[in-house]
Amino acid sequence: MIEEKSPKVIVYGGNGFIGIHASNALITSGASVVCLSRTGHKPLHLKEENWGKDVRWCKGDASKPNIELLKTADVMVCLVGSPPLPTFSRKAYDKQFFANGTACVNAIEGASQAGVKKVILLGAKIPGVMQSKSFAYFAGKQSALRSAKEFASQSESHSSIVIQPGMVTGRRVLDNGKAIRLDWMTSMISPLLPSQFTSVERVAQRIAHAATNIQPYAGRCTVIAGRDI
Repeated sequence: MIEEKSPKVIVYGGNGFIGIHASNALITSGASVVCLSRTGHKPLHLKEENWGKDVRWCKGDASKPNIELLKTADVMVCLVGSPPLPTFSRKAYDKQFFANGTACVNAIEGASQAGVKKVILLGAKIPGVMQSKSFAYFAGKQSALRSAKEFASQSESHSSIVIQPGMVTGRRVLDNGKAIRLDWMTSMISPLLPSQFTSVERVAQRIAHAATNIQPYAGRCTVIAGRDI
């Protein structure tokens, strides 16, 4: 019996809210993980976490991907982005589009150039009323989605998985070590609108599953949204 080798996964946005949980899930799944962020620092609250010692924490920018580093990866995961806030100026619109669109597109194109065969992208389940090009968050996410689809269309050996959760809830730890329980804050609303909320643990597990399993994702762009996560 031939054993599959553990995939090497590069995660952009690896020290963020979702990135930390995803990296933990990836390590637990047996992957080798490199977390890239603009600071390159391991979050302070992970100092005593054993799994955090198994991650390589490095400085990196999704909008300016390191092609040589990406050449060492089997899978590229892009979790960068900014919150879905309204914009009231062209400068603010462009900034949000860049964070949710351009940076992700650049990371995907970098992965393609480096010969990576699988990319995983964090998208979003956006309500219909907000699906407008005038909403920078939506426009950026759509641009990144198109790039993921183009990546998967290159060959039967290429694949992309786009995770589209609703509002992600869970325990979020700030840089100062203070924890915010987003699940507690939304506990009164989430039972009424279950499809609009997704736990960070579910998102992380889905990312890890997509990164470490060849099937059923091979050869196409797979979009996993809402309750399917």
